[in-house]
Amino acid sequence: MTPPSTTAARLSAGLIAPHGGQLVNLLLDGPLWERAREEAERLPRLRLDERQLADLEMLTIGALSPLEGFMGAADYRAVIEDTRLANGTVWPIPVVLGLTDEQRAAVGTAEAIALEDENGPLAILRLSEIYSPDLEAEAAKVYGTTDAAHPGVAAIHARGRWLAAGRVEAIGRHQHADFVDARLTPAQTRALFAERGWRRVAAFQTRNPIHRAHEYLLRVALELTDGLLVHPLMGATKAGDIPGPVRWRAYEALLSEYFPAARTALAVFPANMHYAGPREAIYHALARKNYGATHFIVGRDHAGVGSYYGSYDAQQIFDRFEPAEIGIEPLRFENSFWSRKLSGMASLKTAATTDPADQISLSGTKVREMLDAGQIPPAEFTRPEIARILIEHYREERRERIERERAANGQAALAPEASVSAQPVADWKPRREQGFTLWFTGLSGSGKSTLSQLLAQALRERGRSVEVLDGDEVRENLSKGLGFSKEDRDTNIKRIGYVSKLLTRNGAVSITAAISPYREIRDFNRAQIGNFIEIYAEASIEALAARDVKGLYKKALAGEIKNFTGVSDPYEAPEKPEIVVNTERESVEESLAKILAYLEGEGWI
Repeated sequence: MTPPSTTAARLSAGLIAPHGGQLVNLLLDGPLWERAREEAERLPRLRLDERQLADLEMLTIGALSPLEGFMGAADYRAVIEDTRLANGTVWPIPVVLGLTDEQRAAVGTAEAIALEDENGPLAILRLSEIYSPDLEAEAAKVYGTTDAAHPGVAAIHARGRWLAAGRVEAIGRHQHADFVDARLTPAQTRALFAERGWRRVAAFQTRNPIHRAHEYLLRVALELTDGLLVHPLMGATKAGDIPGPVRWRAYEALLSEYFPAARTALAVFPANMHYAGPREAIYHALARKNYGATHFIVGRDHAGVGSYYGSYDAQQIFDRFEPAEIGIEPLRFENSFWSRKLSGMASLKTAATTDPADQISLSGTKVREMLDAGQIPPAEFTRPEIARILIEHYREERRERIERERAANGQAALAPEASVSAQPVADWKPRREQGFTLWFTGLSGSGKSTLSQLLAQALRERGRSVEVLDGDEVRENLSKGLGFSKEDRDTNIKRIGYVSKLLTRNGAVSITAAISPYREIRDFNRAQIGNFIEIYAEASIEALAARDVKGLYKKALAGEIKNFTGVSDPYEAPEKPEIVVNTERESVEESLAKILAYLEGEGWI
């Protein structure tokens, strides 16, 4: 996105006032910039981490107006206790700079320090004080919990035992390699809105790809305003969140295909994610006011994580303040969903019925499972263009995970073709209506065939179409002529996997009962099939030899049979199978019950 013209920047004065009344700009220029740059070379240096760099950038460009630096003790404590700065201005989350003991010692008695990234100084911090935070109070008041498992609480404990306060004098901005043209400052977005004639602007905060429920909120907001700012957060997030570049492709695809270009803008919000729920909703709203937005969308569980906050706590917190104190108007939305009866999006406020059967609403966990399996969720839940971008990401992520595991175990890299995973399906169905593969693996005599036949019978009684691919039968009918070299074994298991993929794709349950001794080829089939459940039939060699009526184990142990898996040929047990049945200690009935319980619990039957 090209930054707006200087003329438009002058026009932006007619927009909503920034928080505190004036848009802060900490970036020096002219002689002041030159002197600060030279001074920074002589000062003690503090190398900033990802979160600190994001906070510095937000301060520098005025996104955190009226703040002009990192908070001192008085503001820090006032924000924690009263959700206000010491002067009474509403502010919900401390903006502070943490120091470790080593960094504190390096600063010593200096009155200023240079804040830098890997390329050199970015700013001078004029130190006003260094003080100790009250981490327990901060966690309890800001995040509503002292649980270290909360990502926000974990972040404040990781930042250091000291906080450095003072005014920031910026001499540069951290140079990002991605989304360069979309990193608009508040001054630039304000100029853009003025240039387009927008006076009522709705801003949307997101750290996830936009699905149909979000899309519904955006369309309603557009009915109420002149324009829409889609403003995805691109600072630090928690492990497991979808990476920024993947999300950005999804935002671009959605806006370009389904929204009017003249009434929407897409720009980067460079903040960190705090997962502070209600308080972060205020923080996000005030920052977007600085960017020039007059309205801010607040949906269910805004900025939440886990079960730490109530579904609508982030909306209700706005009622604690006078509207003029916040200045930007929250647009409060109920949880929305696709209504089968209405054939469109609705919420509990607008739906014709509250019957859950009328609602197409999937949990994030279920959606991730579908995408990871290469399945496109229903169009009523997400646009297929978005789903395909995410499926590609999950496939690559799975491949990278497998490659790391193989490298850690000293194994060779996967074959190039193994990067292809499950084929996407055009029409989504609940798991109980989808095909899937139950892949038994284990040594000869471990009970795979017996369990597979009993399991097939139990599933047929539940109305499922089932095919059993027994290892011995496949060798006779599909792989006749293959020997027992590793290459031939792999070819045999690939053939079984291919047939399983076809059965699964067409809605049947495929049950395989083959030793399949090598992890690499099982992982290959997992990636190919998608809906893949690995069942490890575990038993010791001693137990297998004892129950072996043909005496094969005795002969193999005596060296009379060559290439016998588990004795003279390797067997690589699964590391993370979905199900483990120990056929040495469990009865057949117990093992069968364990498998059926898993399938019921995961919604497959």
